[in-house]
Amino acid sequence: MPAGRISIIAPTYNESGNVIPFIERTKAALHEKDWEIIFVDDNSADGTAQKVFDYAAHDPRIRIITRLQDRGLAKSSIQGMLSAKGGLLCVMDVDGQHDPEVVKDLVDRLHQDNLHIVSAARRLGDERQADALSPVRNTLSKVGNWLSSFVLGRQLVDPLTGFFVIRREAFLGIAPQLGDAGFKLLLDILYSRKDLRHAEVPFDFQARLSGESKLDSYVIWKFVTFLLSKMTRGIVPANLISFLFVGGSGLFVHLAVLYSALALSVPFMAAQTVATLVAATSNFLLNNLLTFQDRRLRGMNKFWGYLKFLFVSSVGIVANVSAATLAYERLVHVVFLATLAGIAIDTVWKFVIANKFIWK
Repeated sequence: MPAGRISIIAPTYNESGNVIPFIERTKAALHEKDWEIIFVDDNSADGTAQKVFDYAAHDPRIRIITRLQDRGLAKSSIQGMLSAKGGLLCVMDVDGQHDPEVVKDLVDRLHQDNLHIVSAARRLGDERQADALSPVRNTLSKVGNWLSSFVLGRQLVDPLTGFFVIRREAFLGIAPQLGDAGFKLLLDILYSRKDLRHAEVPFDFQARLSGESKLDSYVIWKFVTFLLSKMTRGIVPANLISFLFVGGSGLFVHLAVLYSALALSVPFMAAQTVATLVAATSNFLLNNLLTFQDRRLRGMNKFWGYLKFLFVSSVGIVANVSAATLAYERLVHVVFLATLAGIAIDTVWKFVIANKFIWK
């Protein structure tokens, strides 16, 4: 395996309009280097993988990996890095915002200072970045970088960049410890191995060539739950944190339905049963949207998944109603405490069921 070869890892999803320009720019920028490009596509619907496949037929330095399950930017990047043949692994986007010319600067700095990893830091707040970053996204990036630096315990310019070069042996040493950072693999690497020698190289973040940004509410949600997970030193997984937040929203739904039913003189057991079912429906929909987005159920699968969720978690519902009713009777009809007792049992049961049988 050539130690000096640069393996470009390019995760893609619906980037058919960008992959060929990216290849051409990379070939021009690295024409004096030994390189390869590994595209890792999350089963794009726009023909991204086929475009790369057709191009790769004439250039063996280009490969395509298509992922059908367990998708996501960080996971795709990790798979590409594990499949690379080079001694230097470079993760970058193909949408035109990461300039392949910067790869040489990252590699030079890596060798010059004998580092393990070098990342490309966006010049946030610079007027030259105005076309690439909207005011809202620029603000989100600044806040995210501040929070990330707090979690890391050291101040960095841009720990949220998705553009970096790492030595293969350093990556292999850290790979088993990496979780799912959603889209910020660099942050996960730097947090998991704080002894890595790391430096940043500033670069001009450019405007996307075509297509739409993948930054949405789900990505932000994943990032927040990831940071919270790291604050617990990884003891509480990000998915469980998300599940608990969703469960918290279900608590409000549950109490609203419960108190409304009691106000109509509905017996407590019947009111608790209805409230539990309504909250379960709300939780299912939100977990499908946020917690298990990478395994999101759609169409009829969503419908059958919902029925399966209600059926398999019926034990949790029965335990919820039974525990809540018992607590209600023993605690002198304190509705709030009785409800919490039922929800606690139901939430733990549903998380286990969700991971093993619903969004498997």
